[in-house]
Amino acid sequence: MMTMGILPTVPRQRRRRVRRNRHHLLHHHGRSNTAVFPVPATLPLKIDIKMVSHKVKEKRKDFVKQKLKVGKTKPKATAHTELGFKAKAIGLPSQSITKVHLPKDVFAHYLSLTRHHSPIARREALAYLNSHLPAPTDIDASLFSALAPLILDPAPSVRSTLLTFFSSIPQASMAPHMQIIVMCIRSGLTHLQEDVRRDAAKFLSLLLKVEDRDVSQQIISRNWTSLLTCFGGIFNWDMSSLNEKTNSTTPNPNTRKFTHAAPLSSLKNSTGHITALSQFLKLGLSSQCSGDSSTLHTVSFYHTDTAKHMMPTNSAAAYSRLNLFSIPKAAAAEDICTRFEKIKPIYSQIIVTLDSGRREGGEVGRPCKHLLDFLEGVKKNIETSSTG
Repeated sequence: MMTMGILPTVPRQRRRRVRRNRHHLLHHHGRSNTAVFPVPATLPLKIDIKMVSHKVKEKRKDFVKQKLKVGKTKPKATAHTELGFKAKAIGLPSQSITKVHLPKDVFAHYLSLTRHHSPIARREALAYLNSHLPAPTDIDASLFSALAPLILDPAPSVRSTLLTFFSSIPQASMAPHMQIIVMCIRSGLTHLQEDVRRDAAKFLSLLLKVEDRDVSQQIISRNWTSLLTCFGGIFNWDMSSLNEKTNSTTPNPNTRKFTHAAPLSSLKNSTGHITALSQFLKLGLSSQCSGDSSTLHTVSFYHTDTAKHMMPTNSAAAYSRLNLFSIPKAAAAEDICTRFEKIKPIYSQIIVTLDSGRREGGEVGRPCKHLLDFLEGVKKNIETSSTG
C-alpha cells in the first residue's frame, strides 16, 4: 500500500531493464577509472501539467483562426508596420501648386512622350503637338529629330496622326530639315512590313506635293539614286546595273536582284506606290525642279532675312573652289539630263512595270498611262537636244 508523500516506485520490468544495462556497462568497461555515467534507477515523475499544456497552447496559437466579432477592432498582424507619423509641416521644394509651367516646357514634355512604349501615348502626344504647334521661327531640329523616326512606327494610328501633323507644319520650317525626314522615308520604303511601306509612300507623296520648291529640290537632287533604289526594291527591278553606273563603292543591302520586273497585280497597295513613283519622276524630269539658281534665290526660307545672306545671283557656282556645299557625285543630280542618264539602265524595267499596270486599268492604269506618256516625251526631248 502506497502512503501519501512517497513517490511511487519504478515498475518491476523497468528496474530489470536498468539493472541489465548497468551490468552490460560494467562488463564491457570493467572497473577501470573510466567515467561511466550513472544510470538512475528511478525517474522523477513529478511533472507540472500546467506548464505542458501552456506550451502546447503556444504552439497551436499560430494555426488557430481568429474569430472576428461585430463591433470589435480587428487585431493587427504580427508583421504589421506602423506607418503613421506626426509632423507640423511637409516641405516639397521641387513641387508647387502655384508654379506656372511655360508652354515651351510643356511642349518639350509632350515631345519626349513620342518615344513612349505605349502607342496610345505616342498618338496622344502627336495630337497635342499638332494642336499646340509653336511659331515657325521657334521650330528647330529637335522637333523633326523626334518626329521623323515615327514614320517607321509599328502602330498604324501613330503613322496616320503623324501624316496629319506633317501636313500642318509650315513648309518653310520643314525645308531645312528635309534630309532627316527623307532618310526615314527611305527606310520605310524598304521596311519588312507591308503597311509601313505603304505609309512611307504616302509621306513621300505628301512632301512632293508641297508648293515650296526648295523641299522638292532637296528631295530630288540629293536622293535621286537612293529613292530609285528603294522603288526598285518595291517593284522588283534589277538595280545592280544602276549601282555600277553610279560607281557606288559600297553595295546597297536593300538592292534586290531580279532579271524581270514583277507585274503590279502581285503587289499590294500598288496604287500608292505608283502615285509616289509618278510624282517623283515627273518632278525630277521636268523643268519645275531643274536646279536653276534663279529659282532658289526667290524661295523664302524659315527666316524673313534669309535672302539677304544668299550667294550672289550673278555667279552660278559661287565659292565652288572651296567645296563647302557639295554633295557626293554619286548622289548629285542637278539637271534633267543627268537624272535621265541615271535611270537609263533600268528604263526598260520601268516601262515593263508601267505597261503591266496600264493593262490592268482602273486606279492603277490611269497614272501608269500618264507616266508612260511623260517618260516617252522626256526621252524624245533629250534625244532631240543631244542630236541638235
